[in-house]
Amino acid sequence: MGLSGKLRASRENAGEGCTRLNFGTLGLSQLRQFRSASSAALDTRWKKITGFFGNDDFYLYVCGIVLSIQIPFWSGGLLFMFLDYYNWPRWTRKYKLQPGTHEPVDLNRLKETIKVVLINQWSVSVPILIFSYFLKKITNTMPVFHELPSLQRFFIDFLIFIIVDEIGLYYVHRLMHHPKLYARVHKKHHEWPAPIAITFVYSTRMEFILNMIPVVLGPMLTNPHLFTLWAWYAFVHLRGLKNHSGYDIPGLTSSEEHNYHHMMSNACFSRSPVLDWLHGTDKGFRAYMARKELEKKG
Repeated sequence: MGLSGKLRASRENAGEGCTRLNFGTLGLSQLRQFRSASSAALDTRWKKITGFFGNDDFYLYVCGIVLSIQIPFWSGGLLFMFLDYYNWPRWTRKYKLQPGTHEPVDLNRLKETIKVVLINQWSVSVPILIFSYFLKKITNTMPVFHELPSLQRFFIDFLIFIIVDEIGLYYVHRLMHHPKLYARVHKKHHEWPAPIAITFVYSTRMEFILNMIPVVLGPMLTNPHLFTLWAWYAFVHLRGLKNHSGYDIPGLTSSEEHNYHHMMSNACFSRSPVLDWLHGTDKGFRAYMARKELEKKG
């Protein structure tokens, strides 16, 4: 190739490089514009929500948290109750972890369970929440609510909540299985060896309070934005419904571990397998799953 050809090729390569650079700069600029527009839209929506509560921190904290619990819990709970009572649609049966149980669920037993759940939610949870509000006012630790948190802060807080809750729940749960506490504190929850979704909150009042400790400890450590707090409590209750549902729901983490815990009572104390593996409290569960796999293949 001659000198003129090399110069022409060099100019073409430079032109292609500039074009790629321009497209990259344009794409980055569009991404920034999208993030800015999305952030503005979310902030506007959030201001409408806080305005609905009159920008009153009592209503935002107490009523907001109550709604963030009640709406997800009873929406999901009613859906699973419908599945268990009517056994419809039939294709959901193939996801049952203990086939043949609650087909249909006993209506009188279901009514009693709903009664216990409502007592725990309203006579225990709400008074504690109101007390927490006044404590936060006295200590000047009321969560910020005027502007939404950054995405980074939201995810960091959420990760801390999950880690603290996982560690706390494992040891609190194991403590409740101690012979001196089990009969008085935790046995009621195990009246359902094949759990249904709303049994997540079916317990004695003492157990209900003990179970709250790991859930609230993370937020106490980080004092998150109010929106993060709402999202956390909604997540906790949806996760609890899923883990107690008695179904292995496609696309979600398995509920097999907690279902096995209700069957056997002395294994799988945590929400994830890490601490059970570390302490060896999942050996029976792993043997159980191995048998299930052999049965499928056989």
